[in-house]
Amino acid sequence: MYNTYPKQYYNNTKIQNTKPVLYTVIRIKTKEDYDMKHEKVAFIGLPTVGKTSIITLLSENKTVTNYDPTIGINFGFVTLGECEVSLFDIAGQDRFKFLWNGFMRGAKVIFVVTDSTPKNVLNTRRIIDEFGNKSNSMVLAIANKQDLAGAMKPSQVEDLLNVKTYGMVAINPRKRILMCRIVKEALEKIMIENSN
Repeated sequence: MYNTYPKQYYNNTKIQNTKPVLYTVIRIKTKEDYDMKHEKVAFIGLPTVGKTSIITLLSENKTVTNYDPTIGINFGFVTLGECEVSLFDIAGQDRFKFLWNGFMRGAKVIFVVTDSTPKNVLNTRRIIDEFGNKSNSMVLAIANKQDLAGAMKPSQVEDLLNVKTYGMVAINPRKRILMCRIVKEALEKIMIENSN
């Protein structure tokens, strides 16, 4: 029988016997873990616009320069002050759009990501029209790939999308601080609006 060995505790870590010779280490949650706020942020958009690059930049402080299409979802976590934020990147291919509503549910902020090309921005407008009004979430836009020739300025993208838009270059590690600030300010704003 596998559960006959006593549990051991070492340095705030519980070691649980799963088999006679294998042990699983489980971190016991501390009071600070329960005091921290937890929020959800979703990123949606067409394929290849940089949603995964943004999530990776925020959660791992790394840049992604190769394209591997997201199958289903990607997710990460980032701590912003006293708040742990769950970041969801939802695949942009048409065959995954049926998942979008479910993964956006509970998100305080939804970032619609575009690659700043005129064609992509117009298609992103359709995404906002279709999915942006289905939740009580704050909807914002990221005009990614601002480093490419022919990229529309964030103000131009904002005029077409009719939502607050931020410029971004998600493959630039120096933009992580800016992206963290954007997410944090959006969460703070939605919390203030919800408290009134």
